[in-house]
Amino acid sequence: MNHPPFCPNPYCPNHFQAAGPWFIKTGSYHSKTAPRIQKFKCKTCGLSFSTRTFSIDYWTHRHICYHTILCHLVTSSGIRDLSRILNASCCTVTDRIRRLAHQCLAASASLSCNMEIAEDLVADGFESFVCSQYLPNNIHILAGKKSQFWFLSDYAQLTRKGRMTDYQKRKNKLIKEHLKLYKGSVYHSFQRVVEKTLELQNHSKKKLLSLYTDEHKQYQQVMKDLPAVATGRIEHHRISSKRIRDLHNPLFSVNYLDREIRKDNSDHVRQTVQFARNTGNMMERLEVYRFYHNFMKPYRIRGKGDGKGPTHGQVAGIDGRKIAWQLRSLFTQRRFFLRNQPMPPSSRELWLKGVQTPLRWKADYLPSYAWA
Repeated sequence: MNHPPFCPNPYCPNHFQAAGPWFIKTGSYHSKTAPRIQKFKCKTCGLSFSTRTFSIDYWTHRHICYHTILCHLVTSSGIRDLSRILNASCCTVTDRIRRLAHQCLAASASLSCNMEIAEDLVADGFESFVCSQYLPNNIHILAGKKSQFWFLSDYAQLTRKGRMTDYQKRKNKLIKEHLKLYKGSVYHSFQRVVEKTLELQNHSKKKLLSLYTDEHKQYQQVMKDLPAVATGRIEHHRISSKRIRDLHNPLFSVNYLDREIRKDNSDHVRQTVQFARNTGNMMERLEVYRFYHNFMKPYRIRGKGDGKGPTHGQVAGIDGRKIAWQLRSLFTQRRFFLRNQPMPPSSRELWLKGVQTPLRWKADYLPSYAWA
């Protein structure tokens, strides 16, 4: 790279629109990861940077194949599995997954921005847990009714329910006292789902967009609290969760995604010791799987060797050439936070490590370069 595309300083005018001779070359250096790395300096803000600044491997001392990480993540491999396969520590693997999740968040936002949808939407909650079954959570999923395109994932914290022994009830009561902070999280999470639905309706070919959910009381309350202007844009349909989960079920899209996540993501496989220990890391792995499902996985595989059909994104109306352009640089070219807007609030919160693990009050570490 002899000409950097922009200044990596988010506060510099050349970060968003670089014009003219805005930089100078200041030499080069060598490292174990690259034979020669060119250095630059911005004339406006004075920031020094190099070609490595625009690489996904920025601030690393070893290159690990991101395609290998993605392929194993979507086939139910855990962190220790990847650690053994890649001959790297678990911390290194977690760091590379975070970098890959940032790439997927930015690429998903760019591809789905201002997309015109011609289908109704389906939403439902996907229940899992972090650290302990005393700390369950609900991940809301918004998907296309026909294309099964996965538009949004939003996290909500729950408290344990169901049959328990006396000891478990006492322990659960103590934990609930510390989880009062998350009261109403399902309501607020579904509010964000409805906000995303309204945003999609602005670019929809349909004047009245149908949203299908189950009969959860919180969903009905959110729809009742909508302002009068928004009520006429969304038609809410409530479907019984006891209905047969076949192709004729209006909730088929989220039921299908529920099954695929349980099968392909190690954090959510039933009856296993591979459960998530950190909420932010769990959601990052889920975002990688969301990108894979939308833009890499075929919409339908009907027989042996039938793996080159259109993806869910193409069926939803996204140009295949745009998807191919994003895929070409997904594992190499670094995405920048402020240059890849607009992202939904849940994605911005996840990028900046704002999704906290319950009962762990210390904030997760956020590298300084992640803000750029």
